[in-house]
Amino acid sequence: MALLKVSNLSTEIRLTDRTINAVKDVSFEVNHGETFALVGESGSGKSITALSLARLLPDAAKITHGQVRLNDANLLNYTEKDMRTVRGSKVSMIFQEPMTSLNPVVKIGDQISESMIHHEQLSKQAARARCLDLLNAVGLPDAKRNMGEYPHQLSGGMRQRIMIAIALAANPDVLIADEPTTALDVTIQAQVLELLKKLQEELKMGLIFITHDLGVVQQVADRIAVMRYGEIVETASSKEFFSAPQHPYSQQLLNAVPSIHKRGQRLSINGEDATQLNKNIKQTPDNLPLLDVDHLKVHFPIRKGIFKRVVDHVKAVNDVSLQLYPGKTLALVGESGCGKTTVGKSIVRLLEITQGDMTFQGHDLVQLKGEELRARRSDLQIVFQDPYSSLNPRMLVGDIIEEGMISLSVENNPQKRKQAVTELLQQVGLPADSMDRYPHEFSGGQRQRICIARALAVKPKVIICDEPTSALDVSVQAQVLNLLKDLQAQLGMSYLFITHDMSVVSYLADEIAVMYQGGIVEHGDAISVLQEPQHEYTKKLLAAVPKLHLH
Repeated sequence: MALLKVSNLSTEIRLTDRTINAVKDVSFEVNHGETFALVGESGSGKSITALSLARLLPDAAKITHGQVRLNDANLLNYTEKDMRTVRGSKVSMIFQEPMTSLNPVVKIGDQISESMIHHEQLSKQAARARCLDLLNAVGLPDAKRNMGEYPHQLSGGMRQRIMIAIALAANPDVLIADEPTTALDVTIQAQVLELLKKLQEELKMGLIFITHDLGVVQQVADRIAVMRYGEIVETASSKEFFSAPQHPYSQQLLNAVPSIHKRGQRLSINGEDATQLNKNIKQTPDNLPLLDVDHLKVHFPIRKGIFKRVVDHVKAVNDVSLQLYPGKTLALVGESGCGKTTVGKSIVRLLEITQGDMTFQGHDLVQLKGEELRARRSDLQIVFQDPYSSLNPRMLVGDIIEEGMISLSVENNPQKRKQAVTELLQQVGLPADSMDRYPHEFSGGQRQRICIARALAVKPKVIICDEPTSALDVSVQAQVLNLLKDLQAQLGMSYLFITHDMSVVSYLADEIAVMYQGGIVEHGDAISVLQEPQHEYTKKLLAAVPKLHLH
């Protein structure tokens, strides 16, 4: 008998002006010790399905039909009081963003112990002892000390491990993991996945793994269900799915994944055939670098005491040198905290550098100040990781794009500026009427296109892309990558692409620089670095990347 059996589950979200059928007639089973992956893009209904199983839906959502049987008991018949005994002890959930799921004012040890005291009636002393065992089991470096710390004192990977410890505290039968590794670096992701597999085998849990990362799915899943528009369109074993996906949408998802084998091709989206990229890149003399960074150091002071005296420095970037050539893409890769973003922000002078030289087309960037610096910023633009927080929510899209043109005096004629905004929106694949809408009216991928249009508005020669696709679904990511490639071909753009996604790097980059603890440990041609890494850290980084093998 199946551990969990979901039959014809339907969930609606009732808004003031309409009703959204978020989950439509969904059915699946999960067995003891099995990993069942629920795959699909944002808005497909994956998370609402998971919240429906645990009866944790928001007020506007309601289950309208179906059954959720756990050990043959229908959870949909349970009262809220009954469900409180089920959650944690029978069904547990790991949420996508641990920082918003953990209580910021309660110590880690108390948050984990709470579930044991409630479900298993353990004494505080016994609960703390088991809490220490759990933190050791999930691989925290100093479990005893970590118990007395608050969530903000820990890294993202450590917080996610704590979420796993909380979810496992009462030995649940079913664990629902909702995008548990999306925001993590590849090495931390590998550790979390290995940990989940190990704990699942020990406890014989059923694991529902929700994600849009197909590389992770192939690594962990026994069976896969693909969701689209609230419905399951295909269910198959992992081997069957990756060797011969049956539904056109499943095939589209797999075709949109970037890889080293697709270099020089457009990524296929919505069933269109992959085509060769336009290679008529505007060339300028390749022997001279456009951007030259030499022995860059960025140190942040550590201040202590009542007078806030500097007692030490955090060496975020320590002796980094790199060169970016016209029409080329240099990928800067490494884990969180290695200094990648600090390098990017230093180049556009959003951070003050401690030491080093930076030149752009032979002009010294370090000495520029005031108006001279503002003028040079039209050549060097940056696209940030989160498009929503980098766009002003109170400004219309047209004004957002036009703002830089006005500020940097790129075009002084208002009519010509409006025309330029229209052309930029078309260039990034958005309709002209987008200029009269606000950022919240667009999807994540569309907002990232707006950020790219804003960067292009001042006619830069270099765009620094700081994790621009890390939060995007696979097909939206494919659209953005195709766009970046097209712009490079049409305009001769150069990109410094900051990321930890090696599949994107393998598709997009001409050169790769690998950062570790503030320095570059390996730098070379993309194919050489990916296929014959020299440094031990590069080998470790590449070994941790989930490989997608299509038969």
